[in-house]
Amino acid sequence: MADLKNSSIHRTSNPSNPKIIIAGAGLGGLTLAILLEKASIDYEIFERATTLKPLGSAISLAPNVMPLLEQLGLMEELKGISLEWVKPNVYRDSPNGERLELLSESDLSPLKELSGYASIIMSRPDLHALLLSHVPSHKIHLGKRVLSMSQSDDNGVLVRTSDGSTFECDILVGSDGAYSGVRQSLYSLMKKEGCLPGSDGEDMKVCDMSILGTTNSIDPSIAPLSKDGLSRCDTILGYKNPHSWRYFEVPGNRICWRVNVQLQSQSFAQSDAFKSSDWGSESSGSIEEDWRAFRLPLGPDNSYITIGDLINSTENNNVTKVMLEEKLYTTWHHGRVVLMGDGTVNAMLDSVILANSLYEIAKDATYTNIRSAFKEYYNERFPKAKADLESSKRMASLISGQ
Repeated sequence: MADLKNSSIHRTSNPSNPKIIIAGAGLGGLTLAILLEKASIDYEIFERATTLKPLGSAISLAPNVMPLLEQLGLMEELKGISLEWVKPNVYRDSPNGERLELLSESDLSPLKELSGYASIIMSRPDLHALLLSHVPSHKIHLGKRVLSMSQSDDNGVLVRTSDGSTFECDILVGSDGAYSGVRQSLYSLMKKEGCLPGSDGEDMKVCDMSILGTTNSIDPSIAPLSKDGLSRCDTILGYKNPHSWRYFEVPGNRICWRVNVQLQSQSFAQSDAFKSSDWGSESSGSIEEDWRAFRLPLGPDNSYITIGDLINSTENNNVTKVMLEEKLYTTWHHGRVVLMGDGTVNAMLDSVILANSLYEIAKDATYTNIRSAFKEYYNERFPKAKADLESSKRMASLISGQ
């Protein structure tokens, strides 16, 4: 990783050689960086963390994102860190918690036959490490949280980071998470200009909280995992309570697990959120005891193990708390600044459309062309992001029994 000094990045004022700063070295930001690298478009990544230790549990990638990964030449490496996901099941816990009732069985193999791609499961840190390995290390600058920015039609974007440095660029991409500093700074400027839609200025609604992690290698006598290259994965719905829990098997005899609790919808001020993090470490000792008793159909001879068994096989620093918000912003760009989504697959799909739009203007990145590229990106991606959010809401209602 590179160490940047104050103002060591400057825009060239040359429309044929635009400078792009990507805020955030998450999965979306790294995917965009790989695409820009292949397109020979100049970029740098600013990451707020001082060390790159990605948190999280399992990530599923559906066939809709596979063509992108194949075009990037990542399929063989993906096979090494993932398992195919074919038959996810849904159970409901019993009133006394002694048995699980099978509610539904699914088979994703027809989707594979239709699309030509399998749905796959892997750990989030493994996917992050794979993408990171394809970005030149000197392009990534740690400890560079974007605090604010200013922009003009002719003079580009001036970016200010948490260490007091300032940097110049032609285009700023906000890929810095659900509580994006780029978005907050952009919206603040737009509010002063009187052009921010009222709904985009409202606080996010936090609807769920999850505790999740990935175990060390599991003893087969505790949980005999599959040996056919397919991931065992099930979701269990709590009995008349706001909890659900699930697990996914990933390579290395490891299990990614997650406990989700629905919250009473509450506002979460962006200014407060910016001071914290959407992903944060959570000591396994602080997890409620009744959560540890949640059963999973993973034991030998059709017996059960518990979430507690998985927690006991998980290092404390691999346990994460995530606050899940429910909000779709309608403003994705303004001037020379553009935003990307936060969800893994949506962020990756955002990156390919944004990269294509930028490639079209890379040799003539005038202010007018930049705005046109952003509009093209928004028109392509916003309807799909909106549809995905509505689908997610319906699934949440189904799981909660509403």
